[in-house]
Amino acid sequence: MVALGFAVPSLPVYAAPVDIDASDSGAAAPSTLAYNFDSRLLLGSSLGVADIERYNKASVIDPGRYQVDIYLNSNFISRMAVEFRTAQDGELYPCLSDGFLRESGVLVSGIQSGDEHANAAPAEAPLPGSQSGTAAGADQAGGTNTPGECLPVAKRIAGASTTFDLSRLRLDISVPQAMMKSTPRGSIDVKSLDAGQTMAYVNYDTNYYTSSAHGYKGDSFYAGLNAGVNVGLWRLHQQSAFTYSDGDNYHYSRWNNIRAYAERPLPQIGSDLVVGQNYTSGNLLSSVGYTGFHLETDERSLPDSMQGYAPVVTGIANTNARVVISQNGNTIYQTTVAPGPFRITDLNPTSFQGDLTVQVFEANGQVSSFVVPFSAVPSSRRAGSSHYSVTLGKVRQVEGANATFADLTYERGLTNSITLNSATRLANDYQALLAGAVFSTPIGAVGVNASWSNALDVTGHHTNGWLGSVTYSHTIEATQTNFALAGYRYSTSGYRDFVDALGARAAWQNGQNWSSSTYQQRNQFTVNVNQNFNSFGSLSFSLGVSNYYGAKARDTQFQISYNNHFKSLSYNLTFVRQHTGPLYATNGPGFYAGGGQTGVQTGAQYPTSNTFMATVTIPFGSGPRAASVSGGVTLDSHSSSTYQTSVSGIADEAQTVSYGLTGTAQTGDGQRSISGNIQKNLSMITMGASYSQGNGFWQGGATARGSAVAHSGGVTLGPYLSDTFGVVEAKGAEGATVRNGQGAQVDRWGYAIVPSLTPYRYNDVALDSKGIGTRAELTGNQLRVAPYPGSAVLLRFSTLTGHAVLIRSTLPDGKPLPLGADVLNSDGAAIGMVGQGGQLYARVPSDRGVVTVKWGERHEDRCTIPYDVSGQDPKAALVNLTAGCTPVEASARQ
Repeated sequence: MVALGFAVPSLPVYAAPVDIDASDSGAAAPSTLAYNFDSRLLLGSSLGVADIERYNKASVIDPGRYQVDIYLNSNFISRMAVEFRTAQDGELYPCLSDGFLRESGVLVSGIQSGDEHANAAPAEAPLPGSQSGTAAGADQAGGTNTPGECLPVAKRIAGASTTFDLSRLRLDISVPQAMMKSTPRGSIDVKSLDAGQTMAYVNYDTNYYTSSAHGYKGDSFYAGLNAGVNVGLWRLHQQSAFTYSDGDNYHYSRWNNIRAYAERPLPQIGSDLVVGQNYTSGNLLSSVGYTGFHLETDERSLPDSMQGYAPVVTGIANTNARVVISQNGNTIYQTTVAPGPFRITDLNPTSFQGDLTVQVFEANGQVSSFVVPFSAVPSSRRAGSSHYSVTLGKVRQVEGANATFADLTYERGLTNSITLNSATRLANDYQALLAGAVFSTPIGAVGVNASWSNALDVTGHHTNGWLGSVTYSHTIEATQTNFALAGYRYSTSGYRDFVDALGARAAWQNGQNWSSSTYQQRNQFTVNVNQNFNSFGSLSFSLGVSNYYGAKARDTQFQISYNNHFKSLSYNLTFVRQHTGPLYATNGPGFYAGGGQTGVQTGAQYPTSNTFMATVTIPFGSGPRAASVSGGVTLDSHSSSTYQTSVSGIADEAQTVSYGLTGTAQTGDGQRSISGNIQKNLSMITMGASYSQGNGFWQGGATARGSAVAHSGGVTLGPYLSDTFGVVEAKGAEGATVRNGQGAQVDRWGYAIVPSLTPYRYNDVALDSKGIGTRAELTGNQLRVAPYPGSAVLLRFSTLTGHAVLIRSTLPDGKPLPLGADVLNSDGAAIGMVGQGGQLYARVPSDRGVVTVKWGERHEDRCTIPYDVSGQDPKAALVNLTAGCTPVEASARQ
């Protein structure tokens, strides 16, 4: 309903001043006058007697059902239909059932009940089609006749209250903490999750590349497709790719079915089920492509405060105390605890490093503090939490290997400082066991794992061996030195990874050799260190060294980089040293991981390469569209020096067009080249193009990326989708933009794609009305939804379509229409009200029609106004009309 705001009345007698500070005793005090509407002052006047006193209160509403957002203690609970009733004192209150309060976390055992519901007046029937008449769905907050359930909350729960904001359709419920259940922060009731609608979708990512160099021309095309169908809680996925290449002497094309599987969330046990072709996660055991089923803990189902690793903080308070927890000088948690022992288990995920400082501020002014050591490696878990996975299927990763296998992994956080890990993998000719632990110590987090394998080798004999690994992570706060991850692993000559064992046997049967980066690896050492020097920049260092059994040489990867800035100028210095030993194998069996092969190698020895790079970047301005120029030089030990200069930026105000220009020169062979690229984000597709040209060559390319969704309303195009997405339905709102929707807009059929939603979390989806035509408006521009993972959610936005009109009207006797009278459409829905001077605003759905003005319950307290906008400018934002208001009886006779 659209209301016309009241200006200061031109007639000075219809709002009576009321002294709101003077007491009944008449005590002298400074008085403040508040102006209120008083319908008694309108008796006998030409303005009628419309009930305008209801506007003396904020958020005036009529009894009925309203679709509202419910907040409990400032935390969003749900959006649902709530019935509002009138109490004996004339106040309206929401009818909230015990079941709803129980599901929202209120301790229902403390709620007063009885037969006092008789004191509540029955709700009035809402007008058909009005917002207050929104039909309540199966999930509604109230409306039952159970004794005691429809009393005002304030009378049922001591200290509780409700506040309703009509403009935002928001109902706030305040309940004392003592009457609330203790649940982790951010928890969402499963009943509030949205399973979505039945929809089909396809993501596409295409690339075309053509080039000509020294008389040789070649073309290539790639299309990656990720399609699916959602039915209930089941999600059917299919991933495939098409590759095409064409040149002077060859032609190649291939369609590759990468995987196809069905997936279903199981929120009751916090897990996810996969049936079909997929890959294991590779968390404790190596990743394997399989055809079968997989069941695993879904960490996304946990509230934010329980995800990731954080220690459990315990302590003792002597009074009602405030507990403050900080890390690296930043407060990350604060709560109030009762006297006695306390236990905090819902810390939000923090960085992996930095001890926690816990301060306890007692009510008597005393302050105590203690430190909880905190450092973690990625496999650390909270005390009391666990993670499991079960896989049963056939290997599809190695061509010729049809082995059936079973995987089982389990991780458990025992205490703040100890996490235990275990895993097993069983197959006909392969068995592996793993056990390990993660220890959090004052000098860092240390993870230790030991694995044993027993495999059938290429000669038909069983070989077994051990693999041990140690990982370390720590931050030295005093020096700001961060060991992001350091690790060492050592394996005996008989240890085999599952894929290596299968691949080696398949290759041997075909008279070939097998090799991979893990096959017969003796040891591997990795380290990543970051050092912050504050205003003097930062330094990062990484090193990886691998040694192998047999003839394969050592692999070495070393990189050191320095970053700093001077005012707006930033610069980087990087040195890279790389040595990769050859993989002695030829024509190994196919390795199905998206179309590539492994185990294919010529046996040539790769030389050691040393590369030095230096880059400088200077921005032209400080705004988001500011362009920047960068220059760099690359010195390579096995080739000439390369110099490069580039300019990049955003071309338009909407930040949908990005560009880049680059010039390159080499000193050794005198090569010179120039290249450019541009990308445009449209509401339905993202497109890009590139071109480069140099001495004896040229290149051109184009890309396109987006999605198509088939739903009950048709097919909608939009940006590339994540696994969980939404479809907006806003009839008539063509041109409205989905905020944070990668440029998605409502199309001419009234639909738009929300490309990404976060599962198991409340997502606010909003539309920007800028760009909507003059014949439509949004009655609400934001919705909130909590989807299951993989859901395709339909989000219906309410719109008003038609012409916006401002009608100046009078009664047959020439008197103005009553101030505050309601304006109804042909369905009886309120679409506006009468303001001062007899003016009314409404949005009418057709070129011709009739609206009804109502200012009382009597039959004679109504009149009708005909309108005709067919001869007006269709692009006008507001049409001004003048028409008389005919009494209902007279209009009926006509």
